[in-house]
Amino acid sequence: MTMKWKKRLAIMLTLVLTLLVMPVVTVRAEGEIWTHPGDGWHYLQGTDIKVRIANDVISIEGTGALPDADYWKLYERPWHTSSATHLRIASTITSIGEYSFYKCSNIKSVEMYTSTFIENKNAFEGIAYCPIFRIADAPVETRMYGTIPYTSLDSIQAFAQSNTMGACYILNDKRRAETFQNSTNPTISNVFWANDSKAPWNSLQDNENGNQATNICRLSANTPDYSLKVSAQRLYPGLACYEAYAAFIGDYTFATTFNLNVEKEKKSVYQTEKELEYVLTIPAEYRSPLRSFRLLAIGTGTVYIYDDLDAAAETITFRTDKPTTAYALVYK
Repeated sequence: MTMKWKKRLAIMLTLVLTLLVMPVVTVRAEGEIWTHPGDGWHYLQGTDIKVRIANDVISIEGTGALPDADYWKLYERPWHTSSATHLRIASTITSIGEYSFYKCSNIKSVEMYTSTFIENKNAFEGIAYCPIFRIADAPVETRMYGTIPYTSLDSIQAFAQSNTMGACYILNDKRRAETFQNSTNPTISNVFWANDSKAPWNSLQDNENGNQATNICRLSANTPDYSLKVSAQRLYPGLACYEAYAAFIGDYTFATTFNLNVEKEKKSVYQTEKELEYVLTIPAEYRSPLRSFRLLAIGTGTVYIYDDLDAAAETITFRTDKPTTAYALVYK
């Protein structure tokens, strides 16, 4: 083999090894180009995504992901200046990108399916106050973070837990509506099933529901401190948390997530002078006397692992001096 070919082979092997060890990075398309042939239709170049704006409706059709909108170029969205009040998203749209309908203040109702991911709560931030989300059934899609599943329905519930628009959500059946509402603590506000006479198809009126909080964490009697206020919420964390949990979950199975907040004189306490013992209620759907539980807690640059110190099936007891943070409940 000549020196020239040896050099080429060495370069090729270096490239292959580099590709093997490099992390997989997903890059979202930037600078999307929309074409407008007429009759209210707009086509996203290089994709199957198309939009029609007509008769007071913005219809998103095609197959695939509606990409992130460039925050600095929101005016390029075909619907940016539309006065349409209704938005319909086909079940074949796999995800709604960031800033897609940000500040589209005329949109009062959104029709979408349980198969579609909402990539960020800002996708619908700033639409009309008290909008109505009609969420119809379709096969729920799943993304995996290591061994941790994250579904399209999870993403919709994560959006619903954090919106401040006074939105309501109408789902196909009563059981799914109840599960949707009770997926967080406090419960998601204003969730209805389609056949409920109180379902607000035009306006929310006086039928608000949800936003009910249950006390699910307390200091153990073994380490009392009456100067501290302890509260916990069952919430969906950011996706970076799932990635961190996936790296440390081992042979355990992911259950759910919590935020724990310890306060003293109305200020959050991130470090206590000594370890204190906390008792966290395990959601009923995960309880079993045959299971062992632990908590994974997000720290600064690390993940802390707390094994269960009690034998009760309905609670997990743990000790920490770094209480206020996000936790994942896992079991085996």
